[in-house]
Amino acid sequence: MAAENQAVRRRQVYAGYQGKENPTEKDRIVHFMQMYRSTEHFNATFILPWIEVSPSEAVRGGLRIVQAREGVHARMMRERLRELGETTFVDVSEERKATQIPFFASPVRSDLEKMDMLVHIFDDLDDFFEPLTTLIDTIKEDLQTREMLRTILEDEYATVKWFLFIHKELSSGSV
Repeated sequence: MAAENQAVRRRQVYAGYQGKENPTEKDRIVHFMQMYRSTEHFNATFILPWIEVSPSEAVRGGLRIVQAREGVHARMMRERLRELGETTFVDVSEERKATQIPFFASPVRSDLEKMDMLVHIFDDLDDFFEPLTTLIDTIKEDLQTREMLRTILEDEYATVKWFLFIHKELSSGSV
């Protein structure tokens, strides 16, 4: 039963390729970047109102950097997708926006409650990022995208490291 619960809770940065059989490298890259760009854009969006309502200078300071990173990632992936010929872009569902943005924008919810919503997905960080690291490792032709994604991944590890640190500080009452 515990293994079943863990399998249900498992969350990764990307659910995997969904598209035509025998996808090209470009097909896999475009699909990944469409999905990931939408998430990064959403992250940058929901963090802004959180910054506005957080009572903690420490949390606001870290969130400002995280929000900027997420926004840059979304913009860079959108630009790269355009260079690869894409003209339409995937967006996070309205349902997700309607439930998560008000939660993070709420001045009634504590920063710790908000952090609790996020940090559980980072229980196994290498597993969480595995779809991205696998894609990076398999890109042989589009070296520009490969290195862009590799650099974004480094930023993501820094972001998660901060979330885990500040969550620990909030949990102990240090901030």
